Amino acid sequence: MKILVIRISSLGDVILTTFTLRLIWQKFPNAHIGFLVSTEYAPALHFNPYIQNIIEYDKNLPFSKHIRNTLSIYSQSHYDVILDLQNNLRSRIYTIGKAKKIHRFDKRRLYKLSLVYLNKRQPYFEYIPILYKNSFPELINFDDGLGLELWTTNDKNGVYKPFYRQPKLRNVARVAIAPGAKHFTKRLPQKLVIQTIEQFLEKFNTEIFLIGGKSDASYCSEMVIDSTRVFNICGEFDVTGTAAFLDECDVVVSADSAVVHIASARQIPIVVVYGSTVPEFGFAPFRVPHEIVEMNDVSCRPCSHIGRSKCPLQHFNCMEKITSQKILEAVNNLITKPKSA
Repeated sequence: MKILVIRISSLGDVILTTFTLRLIWQKFPNAHIGFLVSTEYAPALHFNPYIQNIIEYDKNLPFSKHIRNTLSIYSQSHYDVILDLQNNLRSRIYTIGKAKKIHRFDKRRLYKLSLVYLNKRQPYFEYIPILYKNSFPELINFDDGLGLELWTTNDKNGVYKPFYRQPKLRNVARVAIAPGAKHFTKRLPQKLVIQTIEQFLEKFNTEIFLIGGKSDASYCSEMVIDSTRVFNICGEFDVTGTAAFLDECDVVVSADSAVVHIASARQIPIVVVYGSTVPEFGFAPFRVPHEIVEMNDVSCRPCSHIGRSKCPLQHFNCMEKITSQKILEAVNNLITKPKSA
């Protein structure tokens, strides 16, 4: 069987597909699995043993040229099944006449609109990896109970070895903080991060590493309040390098960004701080010990499912009202949480 999975962007979404990739492989261990993904996010899949062919989408090419290149690749083979997890105009064009059966991800537009405009938050929500799996109901109708995967060069001989480690801040420990995000209303305010770092340094014998992409380096530079214990390493690693670095950390504190899913894939306990978004969109940490910090009494949130360039009401209370004490309490909860959690 030949199967093509399409998820062009973004980094977090690509990592979230790895749950489904593993289930496909478990059900069809002899299948030939291809993956269409943006060039900049392809490294997240480079060491994944379930994929035999990565087809890269170069966003720097004109769309017309990219279609010709992609169709040229496709013309060499047709697929039995295409799993379109992007489900937009481009992904639909790529699937024309290329498979006997096409499954498309339900983007749940009405559900997201009800969250944003009606504030209909739910006590229960479905995680995106589960929804990805459910896009393939005729063939994948089981769940192995495991989480995400992000393979690195450290996973030797095809053996995936991330493990849950109880965070211990009693001795010298490593704490990774990822304040950045593509959209302003998901980004952790500098003042909040600095106050959180101050409390970490005061209460624990620890080292703090500020992580993120190259675009976060300048933003995080002002948070280095103690150059002997706080280190800005934004932009120093690619996605697999970041995953390998997080393997050496005891806990991660992050905005609602791709770092959440990288940490989840490596089974690193994580505290996620939500601003304009909410866990009900389905992008919460998946099957990893975690704590969520958010301001539930800010009635205007969520105001977006992806974040905004500025607060539409110009107060940014969803982030400005969060305190460093709430983040420290969440970290303490992870420290005391039983290993089986």
